[in-house]
Amino acid sequence: MHFHVRLIDNPDTPDLRETSREAHWAYFDDHRDHFIARGATIIDDGKHVLSSVLWVEFDSFQHVETFIQNEPHNQNKVYKRVEVDFWNCALNRKQSHFPRRDGQLVWYIRGYGKPGVNEIRDQLAPAHTSYFRPYDAEHFVVRGGVRSQDDGPWIGSANLIALPSREDVDAFLRAEPFYSSGLYSNVIVERYKFGGRPGQIV
Repeated sequence: MHFHVRLIDNPDTPDLRETSREAHWAYFDDHRDHFIARGATIIDDGKHVLSSVLWVEFDSFQHVETFIQNEPHNQNKVYKRVEVDFWNCALNRKQSHFPRRDGQLVWYIRGYGKPGVNEIRDQLAPAHTSYFRPYDAEHFVVRGGVRSQDDGPWIGSANLIALPSREDVDAFLRAEPFYSSGLYSNVIVERYKFGGRPGQIV
């Protein structure tokens, strides 16, 4: 089963990340086989972390919850809120396989679906997939829909995409069928930094 995890930092305690960073890296190294993608979202100047975002594979919701409960940053109270949802892995690859380039900007896009839009969403799904397909090879790091439970109703999306600027992300979203049809109650766009130690490819 695939899951998306969003771990939102507590802005009142920004220095706590540094005190548990080494333990965090070691813990993630020990669980490397579970990761599809992992990293942090940051403000546009690149200096301050907003959250950790993970795409993982575990046998059950209980297993992923236990993994997060034992995560060193979480135990160190770095986060003020934790979100865990089922996620559909739409691309057959991991973040480590994505072609990275110098100066490349990657963006985290988390859309929260409105209640009661699943019928419209199903009707728009072919157009949505067709719109995304040209971006799959060199732009999407990972992408997929978020569900409330395994094989449950669609409740949004959690994607990583490489685009040159926030303006390009805005233009990409304006033409995307789910977004332009008003299926989202809220869409978060944040800069993304690949996870791991300096020089490590994860």
